[in-house]
Amino acid sequence: MNNLTFDKLFDLIEENRFVNESDKKIAEKILEAENDWGDWKTSVNNLNEFIIVLEKEVGGTVTKKNLNKLLKKYNRNITQNMWEAETVCSLLEIFELTKETELRKIFNELTEKVKT
Repeated sequence: MNNLTFDKLFDLIEENRFVNESDKKIAEKILEAENDWGDWKTSVNNLNEFIIVLEKEVGGTVTKKNLNKLLKKYNRNITQNMWEAETVCSLLEIFELTKETELRKIFNELTEKVKT
């Protein structure tokens, strides 16, 4: 289960505890997305809660394609959905750093790698 908290993720970045640079960048993008998310939606405490809420938002698996659809929806009314759009943009950047196609798998892999 993916219970890596955002506080722990922040600490791991600060302590540079990642195997490679791309994992560190993924972690930073997750924190960026969560930070924007917290400004407009219910707060989430860990990666698992975040992915569950995102899955509800896209209506299924969180993929690049589904996030792009969500971004289009938010962009129709950007003044009202600025933080949502920011969150989705940060999440989309994660897919450029990995071959994985589902955000949940990316979160799970990152959690597995940082268990110490």
